[in-house]
Amino acid sequence: MTSPELSAIVAYVPKDFADPAADYEHVRRTFAPFHGHPVRPELQMDFPVLGGVRCGSYRDASLPADARILFHCHGGAFVSCPLDVYHFYADMMLRYTGSAVVMPDYRLAPEHRFPAAHDDCFNAYRGLLESGVDPSRVVVVGESCGGSLSLAALVRARDAGLPMPAGYVSLGGWFDLSVGGPELAPGLDPFLTPGWVRARGMDCTGGRIALDDPRLSPAYADLRGLPPLYLQVAQYDTVREGALRVAQSATRAGVRVLLESWPGVIHAWQGLADQGVPESLAAWRRIRAFLDELAP
Repeated sequence: MTSPELSAIVAYVPKDFADPAADYEHVRRTFAPFHGHPVRPELQMDFPVLGGVRCGSYRDASLPADARILFHCHGGAFVSCPLDVYHFYADMMLRYTGSAVVMPDYRLAPEHRFPAAHDDCFNAYRGLLESGVDPSRVVVVGESCGGSLSLAALVRARDAGLPMPAGYVSLGGWFDLSVGGPELAPGLDPFLTPGWVRARGMDCTGGRIALDDPRLSPAYADLRGLPPLYLQVAQYDTVREGALRVAQSATRAGVRVLLESWPGVIHAWQGLADQGVPESLAAWRRIRAFLDELAP
């Protein structure tokens, strides 16, 4: 059964949040109240340039110098929520996983079309390794649209001969922007609808490539040689079928996959931990366990 805390947040989401006819400016307005939250005074933030990309680097005094690093590609539907309103998410990740966090400030659409954001995420990962960080200390994470950015970056890194990180974590990753497969009944996912996701894909691509192109939708990519994958999948998530396809493809490619079904929750519920949502807190406990299992 869905917790009262999660139900209250779902009730707060505007009914037109995922209107397929909404343009990118509407998306930016509707996303704004969900981002830009305060961070702890003790959060240490730096902004290195990695691979030519401005990034946020986050830690606090509790972490050792050689702490695990989560390289996180954040959400925002490709069009919204630049790095400077996402510091709160890095703070949350640090507290619940005991890890340092690095987030690339990738360029947003439609001002910057494909492959701008994809190039930025790949180049920032490459730059992180070139800075001297041991890849065994790195776990790549992707939240919402950042799931497609981060997994595509790993595929590209593999093809470029770069070292793989210790693992990969998906937080409601968008892996199929064509939103193929069975669709949810209307209204079950308050944050996404198939038409809205496809519209954001078009914002990203400008129609230059198909929405099911593997470079954009890694559910259709060759996943051989990737590190262990942990995919948390919500029951009521418009993009869940893409995660199921990734799990199948990775399994056939000989990649270790942990696909975890979360009944009764919605897209990107992991981001609600600071609102005391029990399902979100439980998700971060599972993420922490996966990360700790990867430790060398």
